[in-house]
Amino acid sequence: MEFIKSEKGNDKLIYNGYMYTFEKFGTEEKSIWKCDQYKKMKCKGRIHSLNNEILKEIQHNHVQDCGNIEAAKAVNLIKNMATQNVDLSTRAVICSASTSVS
Repeated sequence: MEFIKSEKGNDKLIYNGYMYTFEKFGTEEKSIWKCDQYKKMKCKGRIHSLNNEILKEIQHNHVQDCGNIEAAKAVNLIKNMATQNVDLSTRAVICSASTSVS
């Protein structure tokens, strides 16, 4: 269970090769996350979690998209490095990010 930020700054959950966006709170403070492909693929995949523990996983109607997840992680890493190192040029941030991923 891993979290990254979306383009709008919201949390995205990464679990088992799928990416999820927060949908709503359920009963007893349970968080419900929907597959980020719910519109595009009409996917009904969901995760129910409580205190960073998976309680229930509803299956997807598509295969995992590890490439998309790795790209999102790389973008997050570059954004984090850019905000922490405001003195570095764009090229320096990207080079730093690419060496830390390898």
